[in-house]
Amino acid sequence: MADILNIIYVVAVVFLLFGAAIFVHEFGHFWVALKRGLKVEEFAIGFGPIIWSKTHEGILYSIRAIPAGGFVKLPQMLTSEAIEGKPEGSADEDSENSEGETPDPVEELPPVSPLSKILVAFAGPLMNVIFAILIAVFIWLVGIPKPINEPVVGYVGEQSEEYAIGARPGDRIMNVNDEPIETWQDVVYAVLDSEGETVAVQVQRGEEQRQFDLPAGTWSGGIRRIRLDNQDLLEVMSFETPSLLGDVGFKPGDVVQGVNGEKAYSQYQLLDLLMADAGQMKTVLVTRGDQDVELPFETPDVAGVAVEQVVTEDEDGLSTPASKADVQAGDVIKSAAGVRVTSTRQLVDIIQAQDNKEFQLDLLRGDKGIQVSITPKDNRLGVALKQDIGLVFKPEPIRYSKELAHPSPAAQIGDVLEKIAITFKALGRGKDSGVGAKDLSGPVGIFGMLAIQVNHDLRLALSFLVLLNINLAILNLLPVPVLDGGHILLSIIEWIRKEPVSVKIQEWATTAFAALLLCFFVYVTFADVKRVPLLHDIFNRDTEKVEQPAGSGE
Repeated sequence: MADILNIIYVVAVVFLLFGAAIFVHEFGHFWVALKRGLKVEEFAIGFGPIIWSKTHEGILYSIRAIPAGGFVKLPQMLTSEAIEGKPEGSADEDSENSEGETPDPVEELPPVSPLSKILVAFAGPLMNVIFAILIAVFIWLVGIPKPINEPVVGYVGEQSEEYAIGARPGDRIMNVNDEPIETWQDVVYAVLDSEGETVAVQVQRGEEQRQFDLPAGTWSGGIRRIRLDNQDLLEVMSFETPSLLGDVGFKPGDVVQGVNGEKAYSQYQLLDLLMADAGQMKTVLVTRGDQDVELPFETPDVAGVAVEQVVTEDEDGLSTPASKADVQAGDVIKSAAGVRVTSTRQLVDIIQAQDNKEFQLDLLRGDKGIQVSITPKDNRLGVALKQDIGLVFKPEPIRYSKELAHPSPAAQIGDVLEKIAITFKALGRGKDSGVGAKDLSGPVGIFGMLAIQVNHDLRLALSFLVLLNINLAILNLLPVPVLDGGHILLSIIEWIRKEPVSVKIQEWATTAFAALLLCFFVYVTFADVKRVPLLHDIFNRDTEKVEQPAGSGE
């Protein structure tokens, strides 16, 4: 029952917060329109069919079915009829009604000055900015939990280019291209905002600081990044027996610290440590409650990295390297290029290190050992890999400091503007950054993010609302018909020409861009649905408040 009530609470607050951002925007248009003497026909939150409405002093107030925007219907300006259609009972309909009676004459309205149009259009984005500033002031006064996501490297395979350059697990990234780094998200944005084949990274390793240039690119069709991952908290959630690691002696709640005195910063590093050197006895250190426990482990002959599926043809319709070499699903890969395979991630590093040159794979097919020669294409073999270790680690909790942060409104707004600028720059050079429309969020993605924040702390949701309102203001000011910026642009043209732009041209442009906007809306919504967190993750992911950042590099 408590879970159901929590879900209802989160959903209600999400709709309230998102609706508040839309309401203040539309209220800006509404209030200035009244002040400038314009006639207002409707004040609507949402699009599509009306689910609630009330008429007061000649104005229809409505809430519509699709909570993805809103509008104020102003007959003296180009209205949203291109999107919504003409309202029922419009004077533009047939000159006689169904009973053959002549309708009331259309009210003659005076033209609106370009200045009034500009002020009305600008008022919506301005209200979003004012709303964002008010929220930022509130956060500054009451404080906000500060996320702790230390930029500590979790995995660097010994066969990788990054390892050869000098990166190691446990390195704490201090700056990227001279930009100070506090969280892993800062690393993501700094790399995304960079150009060139490498980025300059400074790390802290114990008492020593090191700097090296790491390769950056759009690996595997993703956004621009470095091939390093953040550290993991290796807390055991469940295990199976018999299995590769299930018989070690782990218990649910154990936190794996390291192997043979070497700290483990990620699941892949843990596997590399455990699976290196077949037959060797090792000691796994875990924290169990308030005690440290040592568990013995003997490295097996085979690490269990297997071929789950073989892709027979590539995008060009040609046979893949794996199909040419007669690699089969179910084959266990013992070694590659003479190197013992310890994890799927390490095998990928081995393949990339061959630089598309032929090498040998040692396979175990049933009880039979075989060897095949294979030549990668674009550093790929055409296989899907799996490694069933029989151990499930708990999802990484979201950590916050117990001490509240009090960022100034200027700092909050500045951080938002910086992230928006990086995003726009990345979109502008999509070929190099890998960022496209698929990476943007629509209402579904926004609702998902708000739900996560609301479920953890309402102040976090308010902080996200600062970002949302600034985004709404900037996007609405783009000089595109349908948006406020389009109205402002047309009004400026009217001011200069001393006569309004043709209604036909306005309606054509509005209809065309409305169609494009709706297509874009559908596209980003589809992308959102594919990547939005599941309800289980939204409502059940753990949150921890800690005294200080955990897992500092050694």
